[in-house]
Amino acid sequence: MEWADLKQLDRLIQKTQDLGACVEEIGVSGEGRSLYGVTVGGTQATPTVVIVAGCHADEVIGPLTAIFMLQTLLRDERLSVKVCVVPVADPDFVFRNATDLPATVTLQALLKLKHQRDLEGHFTADTYPECVAIRRWIEQLERVDAYVSLHSAHCISPGLFFYVGSPSNLGWVRQVADRVATATPDWIPLLPDDPTGLSQTTLSPGFFELGIPAYTDLSASHPGSSLAFVAHCFQPQYLGASEIPLAVCSELAQASLAEIDQCNREVRQQGHTSYSFQEIDLDTQLRIMETWIGSVINQMAAIAQPDSRIDI
Repeated sequence: MEWADLKQLDRLIQKTQDLGACVEEIGVSGEGRSLYGVTVGGTQATPTVVIVAGCHADEVIGPLTAIFMLQTLLRDERLSVKVCVVPVADPDFVFRNATDLPATVTLQALLKLKHQRDLEGHFTADTYPECVAIRRWIEQLERVDAYVSLHSAHCISPGLFFYVGSPSNLGWVRQVADRVATATPDWIPLLPDDPTGLSQTTLSPGFFELGIPAYTDLSASHPGSSLAFVAHCFQPQYLGASEIPLAVCSELAQASLAEIDQCNREVRQQGHTSYSFQEIDLDTQLRIMETWIGSVINQMAAIAQPDSRIDI
């Protein structure tokens, strides 16, 4: 998997069908592009994990992770869990960002991606046809036992973290967190506190509890996230969102959000900053994300077949 694969996402999605996935056109974007839902794994009655990527189109690790996970899962003939994936939630804006990328993708090019709409923040509203289509596709499922939304943190961040929707199974959260910690290189910190200030509760290093509003409190003027929607419809055992950066800067560990923003602006505009940072290569990002999602799927597999684990 390479950054340049962002330019051929539709072909990669269709290729999963050749490998045994069920690929459906679940809707059409505002500009007429196909919106796909891809299903792999067990029968309708099995535990179900849902993955949605690309709700923020400039956070391009999400679609690549989704396709990478599909390729990994399709190689496992023992998969006892149904995994339902929307690899690209915003095909119009992801397409624009992919078109803007040069042939050789650099960190600065990724930082300059500018096409983004907040499908995550408006997921429960009818603002975007893409959200309506994804909601309808998820609603037709018999069950959702775990749900993850794939995102990036500040492109240059003091470290890595994940949000865990409340309520989630805290035993699972700890097991998932332990596996992620083992798979994460020592030079990438799992943050002890949420640098955005959105969460005040650390469940495990790098895993922060995210309050999910009651569905009755949401409205057209105050819509909710995909996590709120799934929590309302299915009460899953695990709700999560990734916040993986493109680079880490230990000097930002005690920095304010404004200082982190300034660092990102400097690199985006000038190609450098006074802070020293280390880029996280795509393979490392994918390995961390694969471990996180695979750990959640393994919790589901343990329900379906206690002796079954997938090879992730």
